Amino acid sequence: MKPTESKLERAAAELETAGSPEKELHDAAVTGKMDAINEQMALDGTLAERELTTWKALVKHRKAAAWSMLVSMSIIMRAYDIEITGNFFALPAFREHFGSEVPGHGHQIPTEWQVAMSMGPIVGQVVGAWAVAVPMDRFGRKKTLAAYLLVTTALVFMQVFAPNRTVLTVSMYLSGLIWGGYHVLAPTYASEVLPMRLRGWFTGYVSLCYVIGQFLQTGITRGLVNWKSIWAYKIPYAIQWVWPAVILLGLYWAPESPWWLIRQNRMEDAKKALDGLSNKKSHPENANILAMMVRTDQYERELELGATYKDVFRRSNLRRLEICAMTFVVQNFSGNSPGFATYLFEQVGLSTENAFNMGIGLNGVGFIGVVASGFTVQWLGRRRSWMIGILYCLPVLWVVGFLCLAPDYKVNPAYSWAQATLLITMQLVYSLTLSPLAFIISSETPSTRLRAKTLSLTATINGATYLVITVAGPYFLNPGATNAGAKIEFLWGGLTLLNTIWSYYRLPETGDRTYEELDILFARGVPAREFKDYVITDEDRAEAKN
Repeated sequence: MKPTESKLERAAAELETAGSPEKELHDAAVTGKMDAINEQMALDGTLAERELTTWKALVKHRKAAAWSMLVSMSIIMRAYDIEITGNFFALPAFREHFGSEVPGHGHQIPTEWQVAMSMGPIVGQVVGAWAVAVPMDRFGRKKTLAAYLLVTTALVFMQVFAPNRTVLTVSMYLSGLIWGGYHVLAPTYASEVLPMRLRGWFTGYVSLCYVIGQFLQTGITRGLVNWKSIWAYKIPYAIQWVWPAVILLGLYWAPESPWWLIRQNRMEDAKKALDGLSNKKSHPENANILAMMVRTDQYERELELGATYKDVFRRSNLRRLEICAMTFVVQNFSGNSPGFATYLFEQVGLSTENAFNMGIGLNGVGFIGVVASGFTVQWLGRRRSWMIGILYCLPVLWVVGFLCLAPDYKVNPAYSWAQATLLITMQLVYSLTLSPLAFIISSETPSTRLRAKTLSLTATINGATYLVITVAGPYFLNPGATNAGAKIEFLWGGLTLLNTIWSYYRLPETGDRTYEELDILFARGVPAREFKDYVITDEDRAEAKN
């Protein structure tokens, strides 16, 4: 019996001294080497991800979905605030307090102040989106978001109690610095805590949060449109205090991004984060998921995909940045700008109340479209859905513009209603396709090591191009300036034609691919139109590293 007992004792001793999977993966992350056991664990983790159906993934990772939705609430707040001033240009009480008399048109906000107020959040976003990647990478996603929410709470005071246009405009610029951060934080967190099958649904949910914010803002403003007191615009500003309180309360218990923890070589914390993002039955399997994530991080190291801003512009990362940024450039130049929609409806001939009603209808249609987009994107795929969306927007923009050329356009209200109706149908298709897909594709495309910085630069470029709309919109629409009305759609129609050509040749299908597979496809330089059907081989894996 002694020999047997001796073997058992030896085996027990070896188990006690053996490292945990987390310890072994920590060593792999530090040394850049994974042994055969951990390679098998990583393979098992990849297979487990691929075998999940959408429903099973939701059941298994419902906590991750819930935490993702909580963080994305910051986008509701961001959309609410960014769109609020643009809609206030059509609010009589706001124009009475901050505007100047325009003969024949009552009180209007001077064009230069419209531009200054509208540019505030966007200019701030350009700087804020670029800057947020630094604290995100240093302190993590949670702590950065918490700090931004506290600053937002303070800045709302400036908006509520602004005595004049100058103070209000300054508050817009300062707030913009924070809004730019939210634009990066929410999709980054969602893409890093969710499994492959849920990425499209919940990064697309970020787009829904924009629609919800716009819908709430337009609806609240519509309810106060007949108020004559200053509270008609102060109350909508004050409502912004609700979101930081709710998000901060839940954020305390939210897990940190496991991808960020891996890059800090905190493997045990990463495993705990994965456990906090899934149900208890999944906890034993999370060691394999962790191994898969470590292998992906190691693979990106081998591809020399660094983690600095300079690395974003190197090799395949530059192509990834182009794709991420262009999805939002296409969005911005698609002619769909809810922030000026109410004002546009008013300037094409609708009454103030009907303009707000149409604005609410526009946002309601957008809400329905984004909710339904989860099904259409899953059914049709990213690239096909995108092409359908942009090919619908193109003719609608030109038709709306040509209606302005009708001889009796100014005396026949039917044209205004026809234009408004066409724009609402375009909003539906846009919300089914371009709106959520920009967030989905841009969240999936960057390497995991450069996701925060790539999305940061994407948001910066997004803000810079949105400035074009912010500047052009008031000058084209304001009766005291160009007064072009819906003829502005000729401009957006021409730009959309160029964007359609880019989309056909440069936009890849990123769905149903793990992050490691996307690394290989980009490293190999696979053409955009071949992404969907390309079969990755061991040779591809080896060649991608060379």
